[in-house]
Amino acid sequence: MPSSRIQSTLFAAAFLLTGGLLLTACPQGDVGAPCNHGSVEPPSSKLVTFPALSCSDLLCVYGEEQTVPEAACENDLDCNNVAGGNGENIFECELGSCRLSLQYVLERSMCSKTCVTDEDCNNSTISNRPTVDPEETACATGFKCTVLQRLGQFCCDKLCVCRDDLPALDELEMDCTPNIGDAWLECNSTDPAMDPSMTGAAP
Repeated sequence: MPSSRIQSTLFAAAFLLTGGLLLTACPQGDVGAPCNHGSVEPPSSKLVTFPALSCSDLLCVYGEEQTVPEAACENDLDCNNVAGGNGENIFECELGSCRLSLQYVLERSMCSKTCVTDEDCNNSTISNRPTVDPEETACATGFKCTVLQRLGQFCCDKLCVCRDDLPALDELEMDCTPNIGDAWLECNSTDPAMDPSMTGAAP
């Protein structure tokens, strides 16, 4: 085989190999995949953990708003019965008081990412197959781009949240309306002591 043809063949093989590596290295997204907050204490309500190393975009979200029963208890069953007893072990008894079950929080925690539209929450690969299979996620109804927190690092930021958890978030999204929502104003308020334009002698 002529040397020029050998060189061309080697070049083509190298190009295909490099292209394949680049394609497989592209981030695919893993919204909905299970994740761990790295905590041994369950939260009192919604929780966003960053960075969460088990997630592609480093965001792990627990999006539910559960009301913890204010009742004395001797075991987990007492807490779940008081809460309505829907068959799920949502709460646990700890030192005579009810709290969210850490196991339940982990089961309902999912990888997320910041977003602008609902479409941003769709995981897709080059072959248009989902990167998170239905049996891998605890979300039954898909994801919506919405606001999850009114305080903290992601105050009024839009994140991908499971639609299962949305009923408690509608009012919060209204409160985060840019420039007019109460939560948005709190998130974006400036401390006069830290704002150079607000310092100096009064007129």
